[in-house]
This record gives sequence, structure tokens and C-alpha cells, in this order.
Amino acid sequence: EGDDGDLFWQGSNFGQGGNGYNGTGAFTAGAWHRVAAAYDEAANPPVVTKFVDGIKQDDWTANQGLDNPRRALLPYAVLFGDGDHDERREMYVNSIQIRAGKLSDAEMTALGAPDGAALPLAIAVKVAPALTITTAGGNVTLTWPSDATGYFLESSSAVSPATWVAVAGVTGNSVTLPISGATQFFHLRN
Repeated sequence: EGDDGDLFWQGSNFGQGGNGYNGTGAFTAGAWHRVAAAYDEAANPPVVTKFVDGIKQDDWTANQGLDNPRRALLPYAVLFGDGDHDERREMYVNSIQIRAGKLSDAEMTALGAPDGAALPLAIAVKVAPALTITTAGGNVTLTWPSDATGYFLESSSAVSPATWVAVAGVTGNSVTLPISGATQFFHLRN
């Protein structure tokens, strides 16, 4: 009755105190949202990864450890509450799910926006296909599985900061390029 909840809504974001309200501003009033907070208390530093409608908002690391009872789901949890009763709003909740272990960013993205259905117990995550790289003579050939449709091969001369550009000459799921001696990075984009 006299305790605050673990997360608050403020300025179209959610979190708690200080810099805990970082996000894209997508958590808006008057609309249904799928809000997800994935806690990793074993991380160094401990982190809460926040998503709204399948879009990452923030990796929140301030004061998240198991030594903070508001984060640890100890004997009880206050999901909705304001201990001093000065920040209350009417809200509706369709469902709540608490899992053992932190969901990955890919799983949180796959949850997506609310759809009226119950939260899934198993979350299907699309795994990017692997590139196979072979060399012959003065050429390098990059291929990926033929059933991996809708992917585009891109290259960059650096990883950070990366400037990804489409690779010319791709036929189906393969491309052969001359080895130039310069460092080149490749990835598939969906």
C-alpha cells in the first residue's frame, strides 16, 4: 500500500528516477502498448532493457542490482502503485507475464506491438542466415542459403563507424568478387 511501483510512466517513456526515463517517447497516453522490461541482475553492471511495441528504448543500468529490493522480485513486487499517492493515472492492463531469465533483444523485438492475443510462451525469433566465404584464384565468393529470401548483401571498409553499401553483382544468393587486398566487411540486411 505504501510502496512505489518498480516502473513509472513519465514524458511518454517509462522507468524510474533520475536518468531512468530514457526512450523514444513511444509510450503514449490513450493507446494500447506492449511494454517489456527484461532484467539481467547478473550483468556487470546489472541492466534493465526496455522495449515499447517491439522497439528498443534503453539499456538502463542505474541502481539495478539485486541489493535493490525494487528490482529483485523478492517476497513481493509492487507492479502498479504510487506510495505517496501524488502521481496516479487511470490505466488498463490486458496481461502480465514474468519469466525466469532475461529475454534477448531479438525476442523482445519479436514480441512487437499489442495484437489482442495473449503474450506468447514461446517467442519465434528470426535468425539471420550465415554467409559462406570461399576463395579461388584471385576471387572471393560469398553465398548464403537459397531459402533465405529478402536479404541484401552489403559491405563496409570499417565496422565502427560502418558505412554499409549494397554489393554490386549479386546473382540470387551469391556473388564473386576480385580480392583487392583492402579490408572489407560484409553482412546481410533484411
